[in-house]
Amino acid sequence: MISVTITPVYVALTALLMLVLSVKVSKMRLKHGVSLGDGGEAAVNLAIRGFGNLTEYAPIILALLLMMELQGIGAIWLHAFGIAFLVARVMHPLALYDQRSAPKWKLLTRQFAATATLVLLLVGGLTVLYSALSSMI
Repeated sequence: MISVTITPVYVALTALLMLVLSVKVSKMRLKHGVSLGDGGEAAVNLAIRGFGNLTEYAPIILALLLMMELQGIGAIWLHAFGIAFLVARVMHPLALYDQRSAPKWKLLTRQFAATATLVLLLVGGLTVLYSALSSMI
């Protein structure tokens, strides 16, 4: 039986991050009296986007991580991939929710998080594809 021990750690941590962001959305909706959508409230919209951004990228990134683990990619690379994803996904909502007047910090943080996520998609996608094609030859 194949043992998958690394991916579950990052799935669990992502689930906990998703829980935190989901609670943030619920609190914002309660605070602004919005039951569906954002009700035109910028703060609610930001909370929704913080949660939504994670849910948009987590499934494919975690699937790539699992595929790489199943293909026998080294543990250090798997952890680097998982940690990079979590750091990027934590930085994104922190920048969104930051109420200090530091727009440059917010912009750079969001750009870093977006770029890191895109690099992970590229690296993960190419790694899985290369490993799959190599095993077919």
